[in-house]
Amino acid sequence: MISSGKRKGISSNSESKKTKQKRRAWKNDLLSNYFMEEEFKVKFAKAFRSQESLSEKGSVIHTVPFKCCVIPNFISDEDFLNRLERELLELKFFQKSNDLYKFHQSDDLKKSSRSHIALLRSALYDDFRLWLQDVTGFNDLTDQVDMSCAKYRHTDVLLCHDDELEGRRIAYIFYLVPPDWTNNDGGTLDLFCTDEHGQPDQITTSLVPQWNSLVFFEVTPVSFHQVSEVLSLNKTRLSISGWFHGDNIIRPVPYQEPNPKTIGPCSLKDEVLLEWINPMYLDTGVVKDIRTRFKEESEIQLQEFLQVKNYQEVLEALCDKNVEWIWRGPANKRHFKEADKGSVSPVVQQLMKVLQSQPMFKLLRTMTGLELASLPLSDDDDSSDEDECKGIGEKKENGPCCHGNMRQWSHGCYTLVHDTDPEGRKFALDVLLYVGGKGWKSDYGGYTTYLTSGEDEELLTVHPQENSLALVYRDKETVRFVKHINHSLLTNDERSANRDNNFFDFSFVYFE
Repeated sequence: MISSGKRKGISSNSESKKTKQKRRAWKNDLLSNYFMEEEFKVKFAKAFRSQESLSEKGSVIHTVPFKCCVIPNFISDEDFLNRLERELLELKFFQKSNDLYKFHQSDDLKKSSRSHIALLRSALYDDFRLWLQDVTGFNDLTDQVDMSCAKYRHTDVLLCHDDELEGRRIAYIFYLVPPDWTNNDGGTLDLFCTDEHGQPDQITTSLVPQWNSLVFFEVTPVSFHQVSEVLSLNKTRLSISGWFHGDNIIRPVPYQEPNPKTIGPCSLKDEVLLEWINPMYLDTGVVKDIRTRFKEESEIQLQEFLQVKNYQEVLEALCDKNVEWIWRGPANKRHFKEADKGSVSPVVQQLMKVLQSQPMFKLLRTMTGLELASLPLSDDDDSSDEDECKGIGEKKENGPCCHGNMRQWSHGCYTLVHDTDPEGRKFALDVLLYVGGKGWKSDYGGYTTYLTSGEDEELLTVHPQENSLALVYRDKETVRFVKHINHSLLTNDERSANRDNNFFDFSFVYFE
């Protein structure tokens, strides 16, 4: 027993000494030599500073839509990479999910004492930072460490953004994905070109992650990019990412979108509501109960809102192949399809008219107590039935008004919270009438979440339910987003068989 123990002890000490020697070797020569050589640095620097593309020894500088550099075989030792990967997977990861992203992230790696993580951190923020300064000319890069690890699995995503934050100069991503990762697995780094307002337009370059490769780009007002949704059911997109910091740079004022055009209520007879709305919601007692609850909670969702016959006609009309659906962006704010109003059938146009009519304004006033009409629904009304709504396309300066559209929601659709929302800082009543989406699950996304501006805590979540009307009153500090609809929608066998992979809504905003 003693002899055996000694043998084990000797072997253990020998391995420890060998490991220490290897760590010293890694510390001195961790980064691959090919891109550290002077001749390569000169070529790379010349191309980078002159806005030229480059393909040299596997390294690439993309110039469209903006400069983005790829360095393959970043680390020189495969054994180190395998040990690093094991250390990373042993970290504690936290679910991160909001309007912009869904993935798992580690704690800040700035102070991690794990040996291989510490060695990589030193290589990045010492040797590689100096290399970056030489080739880019950004001589103000500091040794401030900004570094974390992320795991992206099936349906995880990071939507369109520009990375701009005080002091960030260069963003980087170091990939430790499986060697057989392909475009079909998703998780690509997508780069967006910009329109005349400097807003993201189309994806023009898409980079597939590769084992032991590092990607970096300058953080600018137009460095819009995303991590596309991971589609693989069993692979993990593991990466280390962060930023190199430098002096603050004066940025242009972000583009402010114009306010949507609002209209006043159009004139229709009160009887039009009897034709469209479930009679239960026109009952005085029921409406009184709705108002009581709404005053207490500032929200309510009314089931089976439209009469069944009308609802089915609207659903069939929206599913008609002749309806023209147009993608709405920009991608850093929204991505969904909106119906061209001229392409929809008369029944859909009539419903749109009802939702912006004087009787609807009055019904909403009665249900919510908001000053949306001069008279409650039960009072006499002298309005006549007209074919067209008054004031369409005209901005309403005073008095109740609204705007609305018809939207289609399917895989990949979302909206984001953003600082330049033209409706920010306003009191408003959101009205969402859901059509389709039978059996929709919250796991798919597509729900609308409300939260206080600048905070992560959710105030309310409205889930799409067929033929329901959601009413939500939001104040000046409340923002909202529609959660990204993910790939689990398409991998659900029951839904795939039914091909029921979308839903519609009539989205209206009413102002007092």
